[in-house]
Amino acid sequence: MCGRYVSPEEAAIERYWHIGARTPPRWLEPCYNVAPTMTVPILRHDECGQLELLPARWGLIPAWWKESTPPRLSFNARSEEAASKPLWRQALRSTRCLMPALGWYEWNEQETVRNPGGRQVPQPYFIHSPTDPIIAIAGLWSLWINPNGDPVLSCALLTKSAAPSIEHIHHRMPVVLVPESFEEWLSAATRSEALGDLIHHAREDFAGHRVSLRVNDAKNDSEDLIEEAE
Repeated sequence: MCGRYVSPEEAAIERYWHIGARTPPRWLEPCYNVAPTMTVPILRHDECGQLELLPARWGLIPAWWKESTPPRLSFNARSEEAASKPLWRQALRSTRCLMPALGWYEWNEQETVRNPGGRQVPQPYFIHSPTDPIIAIAGLWSLWINPNGDPVLSCALLTKSAAPSIEHIHHRMPVVLVPESFEEWLSAATRSEALGDLIHHAREDFAGHRVSLRVNDAKNDSEDLIEEAE
């Protein structure tokens, strides 16, 4: 399960995807400890088929949701079952997005360290691509109208079995698309069979290193969180 990741600064996203810069002030700051329910950047197609960068709640709320509070644990969708689960299937069919990232965190349950209180806890790792500073996680988005009548744009990321290079850290990982797949993933015309191929051919060129236990607290947000721990 991917419950934390690192989001890039807005200018870096604009450069990587060759989209026009916004006029100041910018709404997006880089975050080195993104946690569920936070506002994150997503890329999707607008009504004209052009790429647009938008803020979204990490934790998908389907358009049909009737409760006053959002669903729990809706930030990750297992790619193997997303097409059959009511929470995900509509978004997988027609409202897909990219979630830009520098990498993500996973906790190795087989490797424990002592926290400041002396308790044994899993060792956190930062996982990233050694060759590409920005990656694109396959995501789903939805627009929900809350009880007050306000629109809420939300998203979730897809997960898959971990790549061989990092499966010793955790058995799952986000679906990270190759650049050649971006447009096909975003297109509402892409059929389900093709989506499966895009997920199957997702990137696996990742490495991980141990990081500080400070990442365990979502209140901590600084660049040193991704540095290799001694």
